[in-house]
Amino acid sequence: MAKRLDPRRELRFFAFAGGFGLLVLPFLVYLAGLLSLGPYEGGLLRFLGSLYGAFLRLEPTVWLLLLGPWLMLTLLRFTTRPLRRR
Repeated sequence: MAKRLDPRRELRFFAFAGGFGLLVLPFLVYLAGLLSLGPYEGGLLRFLGSLYGAFLRLEPTVWLLLLGPWLMLTLLRFTTRPLRRR
């Protein structure tokens, strides 16, 4: 019999993974760019403003970047689900 999904557990999972993507990942992207390409013209605040602005304009690439951790972990969870013990 298929196991039902617990909505509260899924919401906590989304809050953790989505929160990481929305709050931590932009700083890691900025740091990677700073170390590999040099300083961003305008600094960190301008970078964050442009990134979150693109997120609010619903640009798909930014949505994939910021929600990527949640999407990847969800894909991993659902593809490995048949391999787990019952």
